[in-house]
Amino acid sequence: MKQFQEFALHEFQSIEDAPFRPEQYSRLKFGCDEAAREMGYQIADAFFQKNAPALLDSRCLMISSPYNFVPNAATIMTMHLLNRLNSHIVDAKGNHVEHATVPRKISYVNDYGLLSREHRKSLIAGDRFYFNAQHFEGRCLLFVDDVKITGTHENRLVELMHEQQLKNKTFFLYFARYTGDRPDIESEINFAAVKSIRDLNQIAAEPSHHMTARQIKYILTADPSELYHDFLRFRSARYLKSLYFNCLHEGYYKIQAYKHNMSVIRDAIEHQESAKKLVV
Repeated sequence: MKQFQEFALHEFQSIEDAPFRPEQYSRLKFGCDEAAREMGYQIADAFFQKNAPALLDSRCLMISSPYNFVPNAATIMTMHLLNRLNSHIVDAKGNHVEHATVPRKISYVNDYGLLSREHRKSLIAGDRFYFNAQHFEGRCLLFVDDVKITGTHENRLVELMHEQQLKNKTFFLYFARYTGDRPDIESEINFAAVKSIRDLNQIAAEPSHHMTARQIKYILTADPSELYHDFLRFRSARYLKSLYFNCLHEGYYKIQAYKHNMSVIRDAIEHQESAKKLVV
């Protein structure tokens, strides 16, 4: 049996023939928990149905898409996938899948969805990934991501496993796999539901909303004149502070292109705090 196998719930060649809703996928990318749960459950159901014997026979470890500090959308989807998959496995008298993360230090600020295969490969080569090889020992590994466009991330993980001489049986799980030859289609599906900063209001207002790295970068590159009036002034103090601190934790304050909007966010926090003092 091959060491590396892929499982994709859907395949598509264009937006028009996609067997899923691009708008729902886009909502996932910007932190919609409902979309994350729907997609995670669908993957879990189909993957268990196809691979139940292997899952029930193994000690499995699920690893969400690598990230630095702020979780990416695939990580949120992974947690729902894990919940559903473990329900199936335990009901079938198997041993639950455990969860692990692979920390990643990203070396670029470019919008990955707009890049060519070659550009993606050169950028990701500069990223640092940290494997806990001892934790992987004896496990069947389940790497999860939301969509496979060029396979750059998967290839990098395979390279790292070869470098560390890891022989684990490994599955790469995806919600969808792109089979065309236009990598920038990723940007189209990423932004299918979010065309402007105003569109982000509905998602950010959801009670179970998650802050994602893509959402933060979108906010930091928004038109500064629209950012406060069309988005920030509607957000709670908790949201604004979480947004600002996450920018600090990711090191975005070091990036010149992000500095102005970080100041706008900080001003919005100070404005809220001043308004509260006046009310008191």
